[in-house]
Amino acid sequence: MPEYPNETIQVLEERRSVRAFVPDSITEEERKIITSAALRAPNGGKMSKFSLIDVRDRALKEKIAAFCDNQRFVATAPGVYIVLADYSRWFRLFRKYVKTLGVAINIPREDEILLSAVDALLAAENMVIAAQSLGIGSCFIADIIINYRQVKELFALPKYVMPVTLCIFGRSAEPPRERTVRIDAPVVHRDRYTELPDDRLLDMIRPLIPRGANGKPVMSEEEYVGRYYVRRLGSWLSFERARNVHEMFEDWLKSPYEEQ
Repeated sequence: MPEYPNETIQVLEERRSVRAFVPDSITEEERKIITSAALRAPNGGKMSKFSLIDVRDRALKEKIAAFCDNQRFVATAPGVYIVLADYSRWFRLFRKYVKTLGVAINIPREDEILLSAVDALLAAENMVIAAQSLGIGSCFIADIIINYRQVKELFALPKYVMPVTLCIFGRSAEPPRERTVRIDAPVVHRDRYTELPDDRLLDMIRPLIPRGANGKPVMSEEEYVGRYYVRRLGSWLSFERARNVHEMFEDWLKSPYEEQ
């Protein structure tokens, strides 16, 4: 058992993604603790530009699972939270109370898309760490952005509200997984960015390549890179993800005054 300097570091180091859950394994009090942690996350300008949808209805969970590339464990997870970037409250407040002598007030632009998404993701991270401290497993599902139009309609998302990620919670129904391997490349740079040399690029992904029972890699580095390329940039799913994000941004940046 590794030794950690304190319990907080232990929670961070031992957190794993969980995709098989014990049914009904979160209490109402634990839900309050998890969502309260979201509210305590850092946020820009004290604006808390995020919202959460706590999805309890089984039929809605089934639809979310279908939206998220048919990941069936989503439908049976005890805790399902859609994490949203949300500028709607603030824009409505500005529109109602900021006086501009009859001139339309400015709308939130690309910078606020990014900053609202940052608020949402900081809240989501706080949630999974709080859950881990309670012995509750979690998983991030980014695929909630793939079917943006359907999600928007199903959950009645107003303008300036868009899905960023899905957080799934529940006590694990499986033994704890081993610590997830990360890339072999420096991610902390001193004073200025240092680019990884070309001859180190394959070294970077070697720890990620699956190994067989004999301990040897099951594929070459080049094959692994090719498969990852298809998965992230060349698959149908990657194109759908990009198309839906583009639609989200288009909806956000479209002037609301044109709709009047």
